[in-house]
Amino acid sequence: MSAIYRSLVKTLGLHWPTVDDVAVTGEDPWVDSVFRVGECAAAALGAQAAAVAEIWRQRTGQRQGVRVDALAGALATFSVGYQSQHGYPIPQNEPSYPLVTLYPTRDGRWFFPHGAFPALRNGLLKLLDCTMEPESIAAAIKGWDAQALEDAVAAEGLCGAMVRSHAEWLAHPQGKALADIPLIEIVKIGESAPEPFRPAPRPLSGIRALDLTHVIAGPTCAKTLAEQGATVMHVTFPGHPGLPPFDVDTGHGKLAALCDLTRPQDAARMHDLVKGADIFAQSYRPGGIARRGFGPEEVAALRPGIVYLSLNCYGWSGPWRDRPGWEQLAQVATGMTVAQGSASQPAIQPTYPNDYVTGFLAALGILTALLRRAEEGGSYHVRVSLCRTAMWLQEQGILPHQVPPPVIPPESIASYLHTRPSPFGSLTYLGPVVDYEHTQSYWERMTEPLGASPAMWPDLG
Repeated sequence: MSAIYRSLVKTLGLHWPTVDDVAVTGEDPWVDSVFRVGECAAAALGAQAAAVAEIWRQRTGQRQGVRVDALAGALATFSVGYQSQHGYPIPQNEPSYPLVTLYPTRDGRWFFPHGAFPALRNGLLKLLDCTMEPESIAAAIKGWDAQALEDAVAAEGLCGAMVRSHAEWLAHPQGKALADIPLIEIVKIGESAPEPFRPAPRPLSGIRALDLTHVIAGPTCAKTLAEQGATVMHVTFPGHPGLPPFDVDTGHGKLAALCDLTRPQDAARMHDLVKGADIFAQSYRPGGIARRGFGPEEVAALRPGIVYLSLNCYGWSGPWRDRPGWEQLAQVATGMTVAQGSASQPAIQPTYPNDYVTGFLAALGILTALLRRAEEGGSYHVRVSLCRTAMWLQEQGILPHQVPPPVIPPESIASYLHTRPSPFGSLTYLGPVVDYEHTQSYWERMTEPLGASPAMWPDLG
C-alpha cells in the first residue's frame, strides 16, 4: 500500500473496512514529469475503488481485493492518447492550435492564453487585437505585462493565466483560499430518508447519474461511475462546441442526450430527469447552471437524496472562484509549469494529470456521499477543482527530470487496451485500469456521438 494512498485516505477520513483491501503498487516515473503522476493517479483510483468495494460489501456482504499500480495510473492520465479508430489516431481539430500555449510577456514573464472554444478564441483575438497566426499572437502578448494581461483577460470573462511559481501561488489570495479547504468538499445540503444499497448484479447497478459536464475532468468522473454499472446520461446543450478526441474518450458507458435549458419544454424535461436521478454533475461556469434553476439547493428540492457535484478550475472560494479555466491554466497558475521547466522556460505536463485525477477524486466524493446517504440519508454537495488537485500533486514531492523520458513497454499498454465495434467504427481505447477480485469493471455501452440518445431514462427493470 503506497504512502500517497495511505496519506490520502487518512486525510479524507475514509474508515471503511475496504480501505485495507486495496493494494496500490509501483513507483514513478512512468512519464516525463517531475511530479508523481502515476502514483497520485493510482492513489486516487485506489481510494475510489475502496468506495466501490464498500458499496459491493454492503450489497452482498462480500469483500474483495483490489489492485492498481502506478503505471496504470499514469496511463489513465492520458487515456485520450491511447485510442484509435480503425487503427488510426483520432486527431484533434488543430494540433498546433496557437491560442493554447505559452508566450513570453514584456516584463520577462510568461502567459498562457486558452482559446480552445470559438467564443474564447474570438474574445482573446479581439482583446489582443491580433490574428490567429502564432507570430501575431506572440507579438501582441509581448506588448503586455503578464499581470496586466491576466487582469484584462479575467475582466472580459476569458481564459488565461500568467505563469507563477508554487511559492507565488501559495502567497496569492486564491492559493491561500484553496489551501484552507479539503481536497474534496462534501457538504450535506438537505434531509431525506436513508437509501441503503440492495443486492444487485454490479456495484453501481440502479444508480442514475446526470452528467452535465465537459472536457475532461467531469466526464471522466461520470465515465468512472459507468464502468461500475451506473446508468449515466451525458447531457449537452445543442450547438455547444465539442472536442472530438476527448468526447469519445470520456463517453464510454453513457447515453448522450441534448437539452436546451433556455427552452421551457427542455427545462421541464430536465426536471423529470432530476427526479429520477441519484447524481447530478455539472462543470459550467460558477452560477451558470443555477441561473437556469438547477443549482444545488433547487436540485435537492426536486430530488431529496441527490448527490450534486460541482467541478471547476480555481475552486469555490477566493477572488478567482468565478473565473473559467482548464487543465493547463491550473498548471500555469499553481507552479507546475515552473517546476517542470523553469521560471525562464516553463513547461506543460506531457499528460493531463489535473483533469483526470480530479475526475477520479470527484467520483470518490460522489461515492462517499452515496455511502453517507445509505447510512443517514440526506442530499449532498460535492466540490472539487483542478487547482486544488494541482496543489495536492505538488505536495507529494518532486522527482528529478528524466532524460530521456522513460519508455512504457508497448505490451504493458496493450494489456489495458480493448477494441470493439462502436458508432465510430472499430474503436481501440484504454479500458478500466483497476483490478477487482470479484467484480468486473467494464462499460456496457460504447461511447456514442453527442446527442445520439433521447433525453429520457431507460427502463432499469
